[in-house]
Amino acid sequence: MFSKTIIASTLIAAASAHQNFHQFWVNDVTPGYQAGIRMPPSNSPVTDVTSDDMACNVDGSTVPSGVDTIAASEGDSIKVQWDQSGHPGPITHMLFGPVDDASQATGIGSWVKIDELDYVDGKWANEIMEADNMTHTFTLPTGLASGEYLLRSEMLALHGAQTVGGAQFYIGCAQLKITGTGSGTCSPSIDLPGAYNAEDSDIYIPNIYNGFDATNYTAPGGSVATCGGSGSSTPVSTSAPAASSSASNGTAVASSAASVAPTTAIAAVTSSAASSAAPVSSAAASSAAPVSSSAAASSAVASSAVASSAAASSAVASSAAPVSSNTSAPSSAIPSSSAAPSTLATSVKSSSIPSGVAAPSGTGSASSGSVAKQYYQCGGAGWTGATTCVSGSTCTKQNDYYSQCI
Repeated sequence: MFSKTIIASTLIAAASAHQNFHQFWVNDVTPGYQAGIRMPPSNSPVTDVTSDDMACNVDGSTVPSGVDTIAASEGDSIKVQWDQSGHPGPITHMLFGPVDDASQATGIGSWVKIDELDYVDGKWANEIMEADNMTHTFTLPTGLASGEYLLRSEMLALHGAQTVGGAQFYIGCAQLKITGTGSGTCSPSIDLPGAYNAEDSDIYIPNIYNGFDATNYTAPGGSVATCGGSGSSTPVSTSAPAASSSASNGTAVASSAASVAPTTAIAAVTSSAASSAAPVSSAAASSAAPVSSSAAASSAVASSAVASSAAASSAVASSAAPVSSNTSAPSSAIPSSSAAPSTLATSVKSSSIPSGVAAPSGTGSASSGSVAKQYYQCGGAGWTGATTCVSGSTCTKQNDYYSQCI
């Protein structure tokens, strides 16, 4: 039995790895930090798959939403950025709509999956994203009907999936006004809540730490949809500015190729409850209209090109690299080294960057020599990495398969 001290330490460690979806880019142009996103009241996960919170997180279905709706077009590239997380699991994206007014859409009902990144070449999506400043890029499918949509980004943390109800869903919804050319018919579709069951094999994985083969894992939500007779979206190769000396190009991508979309200028379409001011660039909080990410390159936002799954991390920011199919993936369910989880941070609902707030950097190794950094893995069954923590941290057992420096 765990002692009270260990239980308390485990809760602290779990909270430190909580995360939120904070920013996105349309064709490398951002409307601003947390602009166009329905921010939840905290960075805690949703664990009850029958809850309405499965749609757009806690309070995410409250309307009017009071956030801006951001312009985009079918085929545009979308890059999302999340807080750091060392917890293994996939990332998926879904669309709800079209609707007349995204700010009035609850998100409770029918969704279609348009993007998915699971386990590629021995790495879960969260680890792949960490090599690219906790970002992931995909394209909006072609064949969409023009209208307003909710874009749902979901990161599923599977570190507790060995028990029923232990999987953690981190969810954020953005509002988009999409210009399309299709009829809007996408299939297959699912209902949220309703489609997920706590005992589904992609949510409850009793052997996650003991013989689970992640190479065949598919995230919840069904198949990636086809819209208007066109193919589904996949991650694409995009060019991003160098923002720090340690930006890496180690992001892997999903299988099928997708063409780079035409450039679309972002414009904020404000809801009836939103401000009439245009959202600002992520590089600084100002009253200026959004600018391209190449003009906003700074230490606040470190992005790198999406490259092939075999690309190695580099000491300098890479330029765009072609998309390639993945050819193999090891069978280990847990990455060889866990990345640093984010520290506790309750979300703020401002659409501009608060003073002193910088986007998380996804670079850094799990240990320095034989010493593990704070919040990194330091033990567990089968663990071969560092077992000694940096000064001020203690290697604390969370379960038989995972210990963390806290």
